[in-house]
Amino acid sequence: NAPTVQGALETAVKAICGEDVRVHGAGRTDAGVHARGQVAHCDIAKHFPPGRFRDGLNAHLRPNPIGVLAADIVPDDFEARFSATKRHYLYRITNTRANLALDIGRVWRVPRALDADAMHKAAQRLLGKHDFTTFRDTEC
Repeated sequence: NAPTVQGALETAVKAICGEDVRVHGAGRTDAGVHARGQVAHCDIAKHFPPGRFRDGLNAHLRPNPIGVLAADIVPDDFEARFSATKRHYLYRITNTRANLALDIGRVWRVPRALDADAMHKAAQRLLGKHDFTTFRDTEC
């Protein structure tokens, strides 16, 4: 029952096009997780000059902390979720005793000393391509 990016986008599309649409994202984020470069798609009947749909969405998304960087016409078989070719994840730790200001909610603050060598050694196991099939929904 909380506000969502998908809900805000669907409301913005309705305001511009007058159409009830479903916005499909390339993936979902957990509450409090920030997505950069998230790809989404929706099917609308109305045609817009280049840039106009993006600008209209951004106008109707205010004051939400959501920005549409681009909006393009894609082939009919494009599916944001299934057409994605890769995903990148960035996890940040700030090792400081001071409280966070600008990075609050985006960084994990650890005030005690960290063993960077041990962390680096452990992180080597995370590098590379991995099969996360067992973490997917059976319908995926």
